[in-house]
Amino acid sequence: MTRAFVAVVPPPAVLDAVDDAVTTISGSIPPGGRFTSRDQHHLTLQFLGNHADVDAAGAALEPLAVRRGDVRLGGAGAFPSPRHARVLWVGATEGAALLTQLAGAVGALLVPLGFEPESRPYHPHLTLARWKSPTDVRGAVAAMSEQPLGPAWSADAIVVFESRLRREGAQYVARSVVPLAD
Repeated sequence: MTRAFVAVVPPPAVLDAVDDAVTTISGSIPPGGRFTSRDQHHLTLQFLGNHADVDAAGAALEPLAVRRGDVRLGGAGAFPSPRHARVLWVGATEGAALLTQLAGAVGALLVPLGFEPESRPYHPHLTLARWKSPTDVRGAVAAMSEQPLGPAWSADAIVVFESRLRREGAQYVARSVVPLAD
């Protein structure tokens, strides 16, 4: 049993664009945030909690019948709001419907294992930074316009990750990869 989640991982060219965007807007990002590293960048479909049976989750997702599709990142936002942010993120300008469909299908397949679907509406995003206390990130959100961020790519698989918590930040280990339908 371990901390785990299910996600879609952007390809290297998109991760390059994310790195470039963060560097470009770095002067607009308030201090005190903990930035996610390149190897932590993903779009979460479902968090499995701190005591997940990762192997059982991977097996439960094998019958996933969602077709692959294009996704493109772009635009920024914050949870719960840009004025009182705890999380700065980049969203999906293309493929949000596909990611939402994937999140719903993943949730449905995991219910028999006791994983409850998220009660809040799904909002596809890639986390850039987190703050312990509410922080005004309106400047950073404005600096990342609604323009696409990197190339579109074909989301062709989901990944079940184990999250190993370490002092320097979480390390994500892919434990299972489930291809999407053609």
